[in-house]
Amino acid sequence: MRYLISASIVVTLGLSSIAHAQMGPAGGSPGGGFGGPVGPTNPSGEEKKEGVAVEAPKTPELLPTTPALPPQKSKRKRWKLLEMDGYFRLRGDYFKNFNLGFLDEPAVGGAPFPRDLACNSQTLNHPCDDSVRGANMRLRLEPTINIDEGISVHIQADALDNIPLGFTPLNQNLSGMDPLVPPPVTAFGNTQSPVTQGVNSDRSSIIVKRAWAEVAVPLGVIKAGRMPNQWGMGIWANSGDYDPVTGLTNYDADYGDSVDRVSFTAQIPGTPLRAMVAADWNNTGLTSNLVGATGNPNTLGSVGQYAGYTGHPFDLDDSDDSNGWVGVISKMETPREFKEAVDRGESVFDYGVYFEYKTQDWAENLTNFTLGGTFDPTTNFVPRNLKTYSPDLWAHWGYGPWDVEGEFVGQFGSVQNLNDLGITGGEDIRKMGGALRGSWKGVENKLKIGLEAGFATGDQWDNIVQGQTNVAYENQVGLPSICNSEHTCTLTQFTFNRDYQVDLIMWRYLFGAVTNAVYYKPFVQYDFTKNITAKLWNVTSMAMKPVSTPGNSLFYGTEFDADVGYHDGRIYAGISYGILLPFGAMSHPDDTQLSGPGVGFGTDQLGQSNVGDPGTAQTVQARMVLAF
Repeated sequence: MRYLISASIVVTLGLSSIAHAQMGPAGGSPGGGFGGPVGPTNPSGEEKKEGVAVEAPKTPELLPTTPALPPQKSKRKRWKLLEMDGYFRLRGDYFKNFNLGFLDEPAVGGAPFPRDLACNSQTLNHPCDDSVRGANMRLRLEPTINIDEGISVHIQADALDNIPLGFTPLNQNLSGMDPLVPPPVTAFGNTQSPVTQGVNSDRSSIIVKRAWAEVAVPLGVIKAGRMPNQWGMGIWANSGDYDPVTGLTNYDADYGDSVDRVSFTAQIPGTPLRAMVAADWNNTGLTSNLVGATGNPNTLGSVGQYAGYTGHPFDLDDSDDSNGWVGVISKMETPREFKEAVDRGESVFDYGVYFEYKTQDWAENLTNFTLGGTFDPTTNFVPRNLKTYSPDLWAHWGYGPWDVEGEFVGQFGSVQNLNDLGITGGEDIRKMGGALRGSWKGVENKLKIGLEAGFATGDQWDNIVQGQTNVAYENQVGLPSICNSEHTCTLTQFTFNRDYQVDLIMWRYLFGAVTNAVYYKPFVQYDFTKNITAKLWNVTSMAMKPVSTPGNSLFYGTEFDADVGYHDGRIYAGISYGILLPFGAMSHPDDTQLSGPGVGFGTDQLGQSNVGDPGTAQTVQARMVLAF
């Protein structure tokens, strides 16, 4: 009922339109945050004309989650029932010393990246060079079904998504073998078996990631389904699909935000402003197809307590839902309109605000729950009482050779009950992050020089394993030993979106995203021809809260990255090189006062020490993309 009411409100509030967020790099590829796969500043590839409904994410005119109003009839292309967009991507990587010379053993403090397996071998005399080489692929299909000139259905599906080459070896000449099991000596394999979820992979060969519908009504556009979510420069909401700086698809993204949403967008009459209102299903909690019969943890929902409802699974309780309401107001041009106005000598200023309100009253404690297992609501259904308010401000100004863009995000609120996580009482939420980029173009627009700076607030707590710096291990609710005694703990660690890439090594791989940091990134780009571009940039980073870094120090390090690429509108190819010089914040100090698994750094059972200064890390990354 709540969602029917929300949907009715969304349709009734005819004042809104999408802020179709064309802002700065929604991630980026080896360009590290100021572009997709490296291409000329003014791409010369053939561009699709404006279409009937919202076009695929790679179209420079529109973003997938932020459609403009339907184009004027004079600008509409010939109607097509089916449009197919997408790309094939092949990437190769070489990672050298990403663990910075440390042991990836949680009991002695861990490392920022896994070591080469041979380095941990106790039986083989294998040289340990701490290097990893590999390649992976992805085929992305993005069909659009145009039912008529104002109604369309959009799908995004990936085939062999990031599957490493050589991932499923199979020897067809060995009789009697399971066709999905690798040969006992893998070098005997002469082909690859299909990728099968639950057998030789944790994912299916084909994954449908998004599906949503768009309907143009007299006052605006209604959208419903699972759709990409993109706003601003992409430091918070990032679809992983689009790089508005170049007007190209972001071909090097690996994540991308998807949201289950019903939204209504429209132009605000008499103003240059657009607005959107939306209702989001952030988390439904347990559903009938996930829980089995009481007392039998191995019983699947289809044959257990909720048998007979597999055709239409339902939410087991409304109070555990995490619901979001979003409002957007903005004044903005499409990337093409913005560029054309600047080229005419005009000063263009676009801006907008994205606001999200989110709630969750109750939650499930799923610590020991497995798919199809038993859930006991008498002990595992817990109060949460969470409310957050998240404003996201964005602005973009361009005039002549100058371009300045910035985004600031705040997440404020409280969570009143964390008893199931060992925290007595509640905690306040005060998180902030932002980025600002300025650039100048000259030498017939072939040279681009700029500076980007960003910050993300941190807190006083180390990761759950101190040396494992990736955000997957971040301590999101604090330490019971501190919060239960002080009762004043505040959650302050902000984490950038993982597809907002600023470098090639530290923030992209060792941490996974910018967090607890201030960084400075000067960059230079030069277009040798209309198809060949080179980029060079440096990222120097410092900690907002040094006490929560592995080395309890201020400076993370400095990284130098370079990229050379080719782009003709359909083929994208390039190679990148990066070198990270880590400083004190990434060291492993010898602190005898700290003890216990994952706290402090010690010596393992083989006598190997996990204490010391970090070593230099390097990477070479190559890519080839065929877009269609």
